[in-house]
Amino acid sequence: LLLFGFVLATCNGQDAVTLNNYFSSGMVLQRDVANKIWGYGVHDGVIEAECVLKNGVKTENVLKPVQVSADVWEINTSPMAAFTKCRFTITENLILDDVLYGDVWICSGQSNMEQNMGNIENSTDEISSAASYGSVLRFATVANQYLLTPNADHNPEMQLSWSDASDSAALKYMSAVCFLYGKYVYDVIGVPMGLVSSDWGGTRVEAWSSQEALQTCDVPDNDVDDPNADSVLWNGMINPLLRLSVKGFLWYQGEANGGYNRDLYNCTFPAMINDWRSKFSENSGTSEMAPFGFVQLSTWRPDTLDLGFPVIRWHQTADLGVVPNFLMQNVFMSSPLDTFDPKDGYPGNIHPRYKQIAALRLAYAGLNVAYDDKSYPAGGPFPEVVSRDGGMVMITFDADIEYLEEAEISGFFYCSETVDKCDEGSQGTKWMDVAKGKVQQVDERTLAIELTETPGGSLAYIWRESPVKELYKLPIYSADVFRMPTPPFKHQLD
Repeated sequence: LLLFGFVLATCNGQDAVTLNNYFSSGMVLQRDVANKIWGYGVHDGVIEAECVLKNGVKTENVLKPVQVSADVWEINTSPMAAFTKCRFTITENLILDDVLYGDVWICSGQSNMEQNMGNIENSTDEISSAASYGSVLRFATVANQYLLTPNADHNPEMQLSWSDASDSAALKYMSAVCFLYGKYVYDVIGVPMGLVSSDWGGTRVEAWSSQEALQTCDVPDNDVDDPNADSVLWNGMINPLLRLSVKGFLWYQGEANGGYNRDLYNCTFPAMINDWRSKFSENSGTSEMAPFGFVQLSTWRPDTLDLGFPVIRWHQTADLGVVPNFLMQNVFMSSPLDTFDPKDGYPGNIHPRYKQIAALRLAYAGLNVAYDDKSYPAGGPFPEVVSRDGGMVMITFDADIEYLEEAEISGFFYCSETVDKCDEGSQGTKWMDVAKGKVQQVDERTLAIELTETPGGSLAYIWRESPVKELYKLPIYSADVFRMPTPPFKHQLD
């Protein structure tokens, strides 16, 4: 009777062992680095790991879980190459199967990252064609949740457990920018992608930032009990993932900060990036300089002079206009200011349906920065030299350009004050349009702008919430097959 009681207790103990909700069969682990798998309960047994490499070689290992706290166990797995598939027998009744090794990207932000594959242009065709990728493109979505205090052992609810591209019903609800970025990158590098969406519409950067990150920017306290309180989404949707080894991060956010702590965003956003990198690398095999990609704010209202979006776009680059830069190293971006969507309601308007454009440009830049493939551009042409000689301003770019004379606007705006004073307040009334006929392309990399205004002042490019209303009709693009647009910039004239 005593022996039977011992056996029963042991079985019940093992039955109580569970996995963190993030882990499910069909998932992706980060290639080439050690990975942690963790769960709950007291695991006093062993975990069997059976793996098959891409070349067919089989390996078997027995892993002893470490009890990191009274109710949390974890294992560290050995680094595996891309396309390796593993089966982890956690207990007799708990098996993690069809685990594929590739590159894991965490995608976060607000509603434009949250916007799913079912709510983009040509969504039916996109979802249907994605099925051919099958298991090499896998994805999962963390459910919306916030915590008032951080808890590294929080077991996050999942909106979508791990699925793959052949599951059209699941793909319909996956972040479009996140998934399409992975698809476009896979087309070039041929490495499986694990795409994890952890985002929440209408949220501010402060909610996604730890208290330590916010303190570096002297952010005023906002401790209300809602999803926009300081650090609550960091606590609920990012901090619980810190043990994960990942390739990098993708971000699409800023709309909610156009009218809230706008002029702190040039600190809060870079601080958040640095903090995520630091905390992930301290807790996992993630690199200390893991690549971080973001989408600049797109468009919204067609004719407003509101400065929220233009200033946030500038602050997204730490006020330098281009990334990577010395303040934002190993950072890349997509600039989609030519994706204005006139459709009312959702999707449309502030949520443009043309997520393929934003994702493709992000993939081009990611291939350059995250994967060091310099045959792809890190961004669009950017001013290298801006000089003024009397009534002419000459701008020389760092790459060949094409200036579209058929664009709706010249693209340039003049303000008679310093760049900072031009952006004071909420309205861009100080920025005056430069007439189309006053801008000419004089050679492959140079524009000449006729300015009859008095010396001094400032010049800006596409400094409007929605600078153009036609797709692919910004004034300046790269003169190559990538057609990357020049991002917004501003420059104080001598």
